[in-house]
Amino acid sequence: MIRENSYNKDVSPLNKNNKNSIDLQSHKEFLLSSKESFVKSIKGLFISVNKEQDSIMLYGNNKEIIGYDEEFIIFTVDESKKYVHNDYIKILIDAVINNEEETEVKIINALGQELWISVKGQSKINKNGEFLGFEGYLYNITKEKEAHLKLEYMTQYDELTGLNNRKHFKDIIEEELKNHTKLESRGALIIIDIDNFKFINDSYGHKCGDIFLKRFSEDLKNAFDDNKLLCRFGGDEFLIFLPSINSLNEIKCTTRKIIDILKKPYNINNDKIYSSSSIGISVFPDDGENFEVLLKNADAAMYIAKGNGKNQCQMFNNNISREINRIYSIQRGLRTALENNEMFVVFQPKVRLTDDEVNGFEALLRWKSNEIGFVSPGEFIPIAENTRLIIPIGKFVLREVFIRVKYLLSEGYDNFKIAVNLSEIQLRQGDLIEYFNSLIKEFNVSPKYIEVEITESMIMKSVDRNIECLLQIKDLGSSIALDDFGTGYSSLNHLTKLPIDVLKIDRSFVIDMTENDKSRYIIENIIQLSHKLGITVVAEGVEEKEQVDYLKSIDCDTVQGFYYSKPENFENVINMLNK
Repeated sequence: MIRENSYNKDVSPLNKNNKNSIDLQSHKEFLLSSKESFVKSIKGLFISVNKEQDSIMLYGNNKEIIGYDEEFIIFTVDESKKYVHNDYIKILIDAVINNEEETEVKIINALGQELWISVKGQSKINKNGEFLGFEGYLYNITKEKEAHLKLEYMTQYDELTGLNNRKHFKDIIEEELKNHTKLESRGALIIIDIDNFKFINDSYGHKCGDIFLKRFSEDLKNAFDDNKLLCRFGGDEFLIFLPSINSLNEIKCTTRKIIDILKKPYNINNDKIYSSSSIGISVFPDDGENFEVLLKNADAAMYIAKGNGKNQCQMFNNNISREINRIYSIQRGLRTALENNEMFVVFQPKVRLTDDEVNGFEALLRWKSNEIGFVSPGEFIPIAENTRLIIPIGKFVLREVFIRVKYLLSEGYDNFKIAVNLSEIQLRQGDLIEYFNSLIKEFNVSPKYIEVEITESMIMKSVDRNIECLLQIKDLGSSIALDDFGTGYSSLNHLTKLPIDVLKIDRSFVIDMTENDKSRYIIENIIQLSHKLGITVVAEGVEEKEQVDYLKSIDCDTVQGFYYSKPENFENVINMLNK
């Protein structure tokens, strides 16, 4: 390399070796022939490449770009390469030889700084088309390039996780699918949904939720070789594309990896955060020949996986398609069910075993759609909860119960309670207590005639907040019943912590108890413990006299079931109630 303060002396390594000697005088003449004032005024560097002399001359603002104070520097071609980032050496050479108008490359200057430069100029080609040299100029475009790259990154990648965003991922997969079509090979689109992620945000805060998603994303990256085929689709949903699959076992191995990621909790801010994932899979071209159809079908399969208990994977098939169409029909119908007067409430009597007298009812919602006919509560209530339509529907049921309480009181009945089921979403909704109070004022009745039924799994989704809401309901005068005890999260320890007055033993135990000693022992112990805690016990699903006799013998307080009555219209059951 020759610098400005020594270019008249024979100190160049090239001159010492008498090889490809550089004609310094010609460079001097070149500078003199240029308007030096213009050259010095530009922020960049003037560059002249001479292939025959193996020289690259730079003149101008070397300090800002190359990192040397001198305005005039000469390199050999090999010397110059050490200042160009390895990934861009070939790009730069090809651009100069091919006479491209402009190219952008990354360099590492003498100070170790990484910079982006723009190279513009004109190549010299002889009449035989051979490359002779290049003249042009270099600009430092680092700020502009980094701003552009940042903008490009934001448009292609998810800011939180660094994975592809949905738009960029779609573009990538559409190219993948074109290749798969040519090769007649199969690929699989996998959608992952973090189970109960809203609970994590609600309980631990959105900052903790973000950390959870970042940790999960890093684990996904570590589990898969090709990160360009990973995507954060939005919220708590992720996509993976498996290219060139040869067997179902490859998909199973992949989904097993994903499920295993969340087997252990993430320790975030000294809290152990547990979750799981529900996974849906669609296969190209069997389940769709373009990205949108594959995504729709994978999403449908994931929805079924969630409905089947979460923490599992589901392949798409035609049965799922029919099931999803049914779900969509129910969703559509639910939106107008109330205004079309398609929903109604039936009541099932509760019988006190000490005297076989009816001492109350459970209010149960029914729906007969004008479009799709009768829909069971087990089918439409989960969908109503997922769509939050359970909030207006729940208010409708609660209002119906108040109407019936008002009627019974006006007819002289006094020794009864009507139980109504609440959803966790209703508890979470901020205006439940306000609505309760508004009904009390509107109908001018005491809430002591109303019993609120909740499930244990529902409470566990947000323990502190939901217990606070139940305590407010108790303060109004209503009683609290714990429904479906013996399933889900059930724990005897919860009986001491939850503000309950009544415990309802799940019908699965009642049906099984006449033939299964273990079920009988469980029921007997639940009743004994509940009574010691001052809790009344109701057995559900009683259908036979043998069950009634046994429950009487072990001091069960109340039963309900088909043995006494199916759920009926209110007019058909009020005559069972004694004044």
